[in-house]
Amino acid sequence: MKRKQWIKIKWVKKQCAMILILVLAMLGCAGKEKSVYRAQALIIAELESKARKINSYAQDYKIKGLLVKRMYFQFEKNGRPFYRFREDFIRAEKRYVYIYNADGKHDYHYFPDEKKAYRCLTNNAWNDGNYEKAKDWHFSYKDARIIGEEIILGKECYLLELQNSIFAVWKEKGIKLAKMNNRKDRNQTMYYENIEFDFSDDVFSIPSDVIVIDRKECNF
Repeated sequence: MKRKQWIKIKWVKKQCAMILILVLAMLGCAGKEKSVYRAQALIIAELESKARKINSYAQDYKIKGLLVKRMYFQFEKNGRPFYRFREDFIRAEKRYVYIYNADGKHDYHYFPDEKKAYRCLTNNAWNDGNYEKAKDWHFSYKDARIIGEEIILGKECYLLELQNSIFAVWKEKGIKLAKMNNRKDRNQTMYYENIEFDFSDDVFSIPSDVIVIDRKECNF
């Protein structure tokens, strides 16, 4: 065999070996990525499962330590799927309470300082046909990606990247404790504090000493 041919064959073998190494490395990386994806999918599924066991919860919404509002959510009534919520905040320097779908038929606009409430028909956006989907709206982490772990409000959380935001999700309960646009800049982070579970149905009732006025439209 001529020396040039021998050198050429040796070069070809070397190139083939390099290609094989690269292929194996790529397969290894792909396998590792799949393994990480499966591990994340299991964790996210577990978070959703924990959250979906919640039948009612309430929380404060705070930015920069300031209370924006408090909200109450309920997903079940008398053992059946149901959905209603209550929103408390300050409006025009007065306390204001909005109760959506209080009894399945009506909304209330309640002004505690005036002991007056307005009642009108609900918009029926949530009804018997879709009550069971309310938890999807609250607790779905579809397409989320885990990007880290952190202690938020004294609780262990996973950081989930979802829909161009980062959410701190409580490991124990599977619910969100914070929403941030940037992991490093927390100035505009929304924190969900003073979490409460399984509260009384009275939260969605108007006190007996309050004057209730029926209206066809409630545009406040």
